[in-house]
Amino acid sequence: MQDWATFATVAGAGAASLTGLLFVAVSIRIDVIARSPELTNRAAQALLLFLLVVFVAIVLAIPGQAYGPLGGEVIALALIGGVGLFVLDRRARSDTAATSTLGHILDVVAPNTLTALLLLISGLLIAAGVHAGLYIMVVPVIAALGGGVVSAWLLLIRTTDV
Repeated sequence: MQDWATFATVAGAGAASLTGLLFVAVSIRIDVIARSPELTNRAAQALLLFLLVVFVAIVLAIPGQAYGPLGGEVIALALIGGVGLFVLDRRARSDTAATSTLGHILDVVAPNTLTALLLLISGLLIAAGVHAGLYIMVVPVIAALGGGVVSAWLLLIRTTDV
């Protein structure tokens, strides 16, 4: 597990930095975003993607942790994150009378389902003692970071659609 400390540091620092930048981006267009339940929920989805990566990095960086507990923690994060992303997505969709261009684009590029599902698979494998589960964890971390960045960017530049 010691070999994964650098990955945890890089992923966690990147996600924490992107979380701060998301707050800056939202604050730039807060007048538009605050009036739109869809945009508010979309911003929350990007935030949740970044926070999932931060929490994965934290549990991965716990020194001396065995695979079983780590797997359980990753499973819990996947379930909590997956439910949160699902609820936010449903709220964003239901709060718009006609789905906006932004909503369509975010539905295509936001890796919500992929992130939660692969994180769950990774956690199950780690809990079962399959070390390859750690390598599978890399994919949802990258998907969450990339999807969060794209969502934040679209949120910032496409707020005129609402």
